[in-house]
Amino acid sequence: MLNSKLFGSGAYDKGSSTGKGRFELSITLNPFGIVPYGQNYAVLSYGLGHRFDIVSYYSSHKNGTQSQYFGSLFQFFGSQKLDLATAIGLRHQNNGKWDIFAPQILYNYKLSKNYNLGGSLVKVIDFKNNKDNGNALDITLYRNINNIFSQSQKIKDAYFGIGVFKNTEASFKNRDLYLHYSLDLIF
Repeated sequence: MLNSKLFGSGAYDKGSSTGKGRFELSITLNPFGIVPYGQNYAVLSYGLGHRFDIVSYYSSHKNGTQSQYFGSLFQFFGSQKLDLATAIGLRHQNNGKWDIFAPQILYNYKLSKNYNLGGSLVKVIDFKNNKDNGNALDITLYRNINNIFSQSQKIKDAYFGIGVFKNTEASFKNRDLYLHYSLDLIF
């Protein structure tokens, strides 16, 4: 999703598109299930145009839940300081549940050359029952780490992100917010 990203997010969730003909891979791992609420996931985005991406992810939670997502992102605003996007997609879980993620509002605020603040606000709707399951929210601080990958001719941009996430079942109390991180690579 971005030349700055969320998510994906952890951190695909930010408002910058990947860019035409580019792939972005965002990875978050929970090795050996160390974090009780944690998950392993990978987000793959591809830029069909300079402002339009297709996005997919696979997620495996410690509690056994697995989910897949497929959607699209459109960056409708871009400036030197701020990118904004909207997205829509479908998520399928291994329990047979289908959810619509819409609307999604994503942002990427460029703090400096090396730091961005990105995230999203996502409405989650139970597809079968047409039930509003609430909103998910995340905010992530991204650090450009291109210097680590400077020898690679394939990796065009690299970011490390750390942030907080509120799922649809949680409130805004500290104990209900989840820490997350991601490594984002753009090819």
